[in-house]
This record gives sequence, C-alpha cells and structure tokens, in this order.
Amino acid sequence: MLSSNAEKIYWLSRYIERAENTARLVNVNFDLLLDIPHDSVSDFIHLVEITSDLEQFNSILLDEKMFYSSSVSAVKNVVLNFVIYNSDNLGSISYSLKMAKHNSRYLRTMLPKTAWEQFNKLHAEFSLSNKENHNTEVLHQIIRNSKTFFATISDAMHRDHVFDFIKLGRFIERADMLSRIIEDQILRKDAKIPKYYENLQWMSILKSVNGFESFKKINKGELRRSNVLDFMVKLKEFPRSIIFCINRLIAVTKYLPKSENLKLKLIKIKKQAAKLNEKSTDKQILVMLDLLQLGLIDLHLEIEEKFFNRSPI
Repeated sequence: MLSSNAEKIYWLSRYIERAENTARLVNVNFDLLLDIPHDSVSDFIHLVEITSDLEQFNSILLDEKMFYSSSVSAVKNVVLNFVIYNSDNLGSISYSLKMAKHNSRYLRTMLPKTAWEQFNKLHAEFSLSNKENHNTEVLHQIIRNSKTFFATISDAMHRDHVFDFIKLGRFIERADMLSRIIEDQILRKDAKIPKYYENLQWMSILKSVNGFESFKKINKGELRRSNVLDFMVKLKEFPRSIIFCINRLIAVTKYLPKSENLKLKLIKIKKQAAKLNEKSTDKQILVMLDLLQLGLIDLHLEIEEKFFNRSPI
C-alpha cells in the first residue's frame, strides 16, 4: 500500500468525522438556546471557539464592535455561516467536506462501492443546501450520511491497512473533539447564565455526542458535572468516550508495522485521562485536557512521520 494512499484515507476519515461532530454540536446548540436564557453573543461565539479559530473569525468582521452588540439573529447568522459554510475556515463543515472530497481522489477501488456512493451523497447534498436558510435538516443530513458511510465501512470492508487508517483518523478526530467540547464547558463558568441552568448545559453536551440516553441508563441519580465527565472521559463501553477512542487506537496498532512507539504514546494519553475523578478541580481537568490534546498532536506527527513518507507500507 502506498503511503500517499494511506495519508489520503486517514484524512478522508478525519474530515468526515469532523463534519459529523461539528454538525452535532451546532444542532444541539440550536435546541439549547431555546431552553435557557442566554447572552446572545457568547452562546454562539463558543461554537467558533470549539471548532475554529476565533482570531480568524474576528478578522472577517467588517465592524467587530458593531457585531458584538448586534441582535441575536444577526449574530447567529454570521456565526453559523462561518462554522457551516465558510470554506476558508479550516474548522467549518464546508472545508471538512471539501478536503474529504480532495482526499477521496484515486481511492475508488480501495473502498466498497456502497461506501463510495454514500460519501458522494454526503458531499452532494451539502453542496446543494441553502446557505441563506440555516435549516437544521442540513445538519441532520450530514449526521445521517456520515453515520451511514462509517456503518458501510464497518459492515462491508475487508480488515486490511485501509480499514486500519480509517479507524486511526476517525478515533483521533473524535477524541480531540470530545476534549474540546469538555474544555469549552469548563471554561464557560463565567457565562451570564444562572447556575440553575448549568445541568442543562451538561445535558446538551451529552446530546451533542449522542450519549444522553446511554447516560440515563447507567446513571439513575441526578445529572451532575462529575458523573457526566466520568461518562464522557472514562466509560470504556461508550463509543464516544475518550477512553473508548484511545482503546480503539491501541487495538489498531496491533496490525500496523513498527507501531510499538505509537502504542506507548497512546498508553501515556490513556493514563492521563484515567486521572480524572470526582474530586478533580476545574484546573486539574483543564491540565489533563491540555496534555491529552498535546498527546494527540504528538501521535498524529508520529503517524505522519512513520507512515506518510511516500514509501510503501
């Protein structure tokens, strides 16, 4: 297998997972803003802070002061255009799907036909969506189509190195996004929202990772910050927890050549995440998340150096 193809497969997977995660996050925040009183700016701006670059966002504003004092609908439209449709924004859904399409070139024979068709459907439906009307159905389409793409890969694909690099890209991207969502919630303590509504925010986070129903099944008591964090970080049976993602990545290293160092890096990241407990302070959680994100960056650089150097794998 050529390293150039391995790189394309890895990034195809990352970008599709990123588009789905961003769609989930934006969609859930639509619902949350209907339920709680809010500061019109901060509750939209935090979408930029999680998924994109706030400095880049501010640079596109013609009048920054006017924007930050604008009406709710004006703020919402500008932020959603940036996060969903602005292809110059490296964290937008549009950019993710554009780059997924770019990396899909020359991979037709490496993926099941049904997976290829599903990816084309995902890209085409988004391309035809109405940029002027921020309909949540567009976000639901992205979520449905990306889930179907990965389900097709899982059910119809031979377990080879192509499958391994799809998993590498998918679970690195998912773990990174989970850490950013949790980090944002911890940092938002100064938001102008009554403490009474804090649990609604944690509930929205569970919904953004499609985990609310699973959480309720194993947590019969009150929804609290501590048990939500334990669920999202440490529950190894939940597919959208950080530990689950790391365990899947560790499993992939068994099938890749000369990957012992990758496994050691992953074990180190897992030990950092496992330090979270009920007594962890906000500061300790933020330090853990920073180390986890740095660990994932280091892991990516190791994969890039080891496998994407244009020689056969």
